Amino acid sequence: MKYLLVIASYNDWRQDFFEQYISPRNKEYCKKHGYEYLVSDGGELFRSNPTWWKFTIPLKLIQEGVLKENDKLVHLDADMAIHKLDEEYPCVKNFSYAIDSGNTHCMGNYAMKINEWSLNLVNMILDEKRYQIFKDIPSVHEYFGYVNSFWSEFREQASWYSLAGIKRHSNEPFWNLPNFGWHSDNINKHWVYYTLKELYENVQIIPTKWNVTEMEGETDGKFLINKVSREDVVIRHFAGGQPWRKEYL
Repeated sequence: MKYLLVIASYNDWRQDFFEQYISPRNKEYCKKHGYEYLVSDGGELFRSNPTWWKFTIPLKLIQEGVLKENDKLVHLDADMAIHKLDEEYPCVKNFSYAIDSGNTHCMGNYAMKINEWSLNLVNMILDEKRYQIFKDIPSVHEYFGYVNSFWSEFREQASWYSLAGIKRHSNEPFWNLPNFGWHSDNINKHWVYYTLKELYENVQIIPTKWNVTEMEGETDGKFLINKVSREDVVIRHFAGGQPWRKEYL
């Protein structure tokens, strides 16, 4: 089975926009590619922030037997618009995601095959011991120069960065760095969980067109590092409080 999971739990205009425009588009995508559509309101918060739901809810679905061995799960943030319906989300390996146009290894969308490796990945992203170690560690942002906790800002994404050894930010496209930026964090390298061999065997980095967070003429362009032309956009991600745009739907 194939599933598309979207978690939508807004208490403002965004919930109406999601239900009126984004969710019907998601349903079209599911019908076209044979996915079961799962929409969740999240429920009880985990670590006081809803972004952890991206992995706590899939874990619950696995534990409850909804997701079974060899199923495929695609997760999309509720602020993502599927612009092109014809292209199915790639998942050749056990876990796949895009380096977005803002140059992050973004967990806004991802896909995974349900198996022992991916279950361990989810457990490691949520691992309490690593969370307690990393949550208050300060680090320098390469672009802004300020020092604060990366985990406080990006939570589940920061957790993936620690597992794969990705440095917090790069002004150079991660596409141009060795190994996509995996094992580029030289400060916390003793905490890296996955070897490069394991990453290459199990993780698929898909093109930026699958997660366009920065778009010329629509955002301030401060982090428009990996440019994608409008006609190539597959998924437009209205991240960082930017306006949601109907024309992508």
